[in-house]
Amino acid sequence: MTDRRFGVIIGNNGADNAAVGARYSEADMLPTLYHAEDDARAIFDVLCDPRTGMFDSADVRLFIGPDFTADQVKATLMDIVGRAGPTDALVVYFAGHSLTPDWSRATDTYLVTPDLNAADLERNPDAGLRMAFLKRDVLDVFPGHALLLLDCCRAGTLLTAPGRDFDLISVSGRQGAHYTALMACTAEGFAREDPRLGHGVLTYHALRAMRGEAADARGKVTFQSLGSFVTSQDISPEPGFVTQTWGRGTVLTRPGPPTAGRPAVPAAPDYIKTTPLENPLDRFVPAIRNLIDRISYGARNSIPVVEFLKTALDADSVAVLERTTAGFKPIDSTLRFDLEYAQDLLRAGDSMSPLWFGHRAADESRSLLCVPLRLGPGRVVVLAAMNPAPQWPAMGEPIATILKTVWRTGRSASPDELAIQVLTDLREAFGRLPRELYERYRRLHRRALQSLSMVFQPIVTIEAIGKHVGVHSFEALARRSLSEVSAPVALLQTAHVWGDGQVVERDEIIVAKALSAYADAHREGPWDVPRPVSVNVAVRSLLSDRYVGTLREALGAARLNPVGVTLEIAERDPIAPHPDEEWPGEPHAYFNQRLVNISRDLGIEFALDDFGVERSSVSRMAGLPFTHIKVDRAVLHHQTALETLDYVARSARHARDRGETNAPRMVIVEGVDHQSPVTLRQIYDAQIRQIQGYITQQPAAPTLRQLRDDVREDIAARVRG
Repeated sequence: MTDRRFGVIIGNNGADNAAVGARYSEADMLPTLYHAEDDARAIFDVLCDPRTGMFDSADVRLFIGPDFTADQVKATLMDIVGRAGPTDALVVYFAGHSLTPDWSRATDTYLVTPDLNAADLERNPDAGLRMAFLKRDVLDVFPGHALLLLDCCRAGTLLTAPGRDFDLISVSGRQGAHYTALMACTAEGFAREDPRLGHGVLTYHALRAMRGEAADARGKVTFQSLGSFVTSQDISPEPGFVTQTWGRGTVLTRPGPPTAGRPAVPAAPDYIKTTPLENPLDRFVPAIRNLIDRISYGARNSIPVVEFLKTALDADSVAVLERTTAGFKPIDSTLRFDLEYAQDLLRAGDSMSPLWFGHRAADESRSLLCVPLRLGPGRVVVLAAMNPAPQWPAMGEPIATILKTVWRTGRSASPDELAIQVLTDLREAFGRLPRELYERYRRLHRRALQSLSMVFQPIVTIEAIGKHVGVHSFEALARRSLSEVSAPVALLQTAHVWGDGQVVERDEIIVAKALSAYADAHREGPWDVPRPVSVNVAVRSLLSDRYVGTLREALGAARLNPVGVTLEIAERDPIAPHPDEEWPGEPHAYFNQRLVNISRDLGIEFALDDFGVERSSVSRMAGLPFTHIKVDRAVLHHQTALETLDYVARSARHARDRGETNAPRMVIVEGVDHQSPVTLRQIYDAQIRQIQGYITQQPAAPTLRQLRDDVREDIAARVRG
């Protein structure tokens, strides 16, 4: 295959200063970045955009988050160099910190990856990602045209190599070099992020260029036109751009001509003043940020909720009260709260009205902030803060939303999860959030997802003979820690409030973690060949080429047979276009073809999850190419449970009975336990052979185990009735 376009896109927000600074005086120069990982994701998205990008996501590797290593980046680059031909192109992008060790005497610079450890470098200089490696082992030997974008400090050190007296990039210094570089600064310079832009400065203008502002008359953006566009902007420090005009220019994107055939819009006269429409929350961003920091501190230190709300609001006292028609009754309070003293201020608001969102009451010596926490018929639970700092009541309804969220989740959530839930509830209540709050959610959400652990719950084959009972497969489940038995449902579901991008990113992280952890668990497990494994996924993720690319990479990295991997499609998601989308054809038919294409491409299978609840309906079961049908535990507790199980089993056999397939679709009954009103004998009589639940006496765990002999005999006995 010729004319392939490869990419290695790297973004790293942070650096472990304890490790990085162990031997370097400049550790204090490595603060946490806010946009490097988002910048890398944005570069990946624009290059691989299915409409305008010129790169196949399968050929572009994205390294972000805290878990990738320098060795992984180098191995990926070396693999691409080994496979590429003279007509191929390679884009390498890096956003993050760079570091020049003291012992190197300014002759070598490292691009900081999450695993960089100073103690290793002096003994083994190749333990990190060196600029010298990019020059010697990638640029010098790549047979096609390599393109580098370096949005980092000291990016200009790429132009000189240790021990050489010529410029590696210039045409005169190296005959036949086929690469181009766009750098944020000189060898001694510093790159910078701009919170107003929400990006690193160099990356912001590079994205503008690739999205169309640098398009030529043919509507194409080459690396040369990108570099010319960026260097023409008023950027300080001024970026460096080294280019060679050999052969044809490498096209990065094809957004169409800058005007796309539209007539030019004349500039507005100078006397016209333009003001962007304001988000009502914009003016409160500093206050909201401050309040989130305060309540997160309280959660981190396990302070009772009323106590850390008192501190966060700078109040004299705080109480949670129940109000009925009989009056107010304390539920919880700080020591100094006096209900009699606050009684008239509390009654000033119409707290029994369903349209009441809270109020502030004050006289010459007192003020009270009162907001609803929970409303019910004839009863309302309120939070009352005496003499809070005036900036909090001034926020209006947002303060009520924040306090309600803190009361609902603050007693059990981690600091990050509490902040995530506060931001999510603000988003849900007020729509668009200011960019700073949106970016804060993304950072916290990604960090929380990356911290999750994966456990595996067995799906068990039942039979009437004990030795025939055993583990059929496993479902991968996310947990905050290995000691917890429940999923962090609230954390996982916040993504749906923030849109498809966050849903896709969540599912990318989960599937990569699940397949990697499963491969590790299998190596220590009792089976020579891996049992099948299933992972949950949202409908919108399966519509994303980005997710499919991540899944392909995760399968390859885990070295699992794709035939043994099943994606369970979540029941809560509609199969329908958004109001601003158009799908070709009927939605189920379009989605069906999408699943067929993914299955044909990757070799994986699909399951209908939680049949019988929400959108997991008969039409989905009948109209989509599922190999597995999972029946939700709620069905077992319904009065028509046996009829439903019989119907599902007959539907699963339908294609086989018509001669369309050799085997029926597998049916799995979820949530089977000792309290289930439907017995194993009844499930077995419905010709269903797989179950999942606590009746197997084997809870989800990070390791893979066979069933104990006594458990197998117990299940067989229950099947026999």
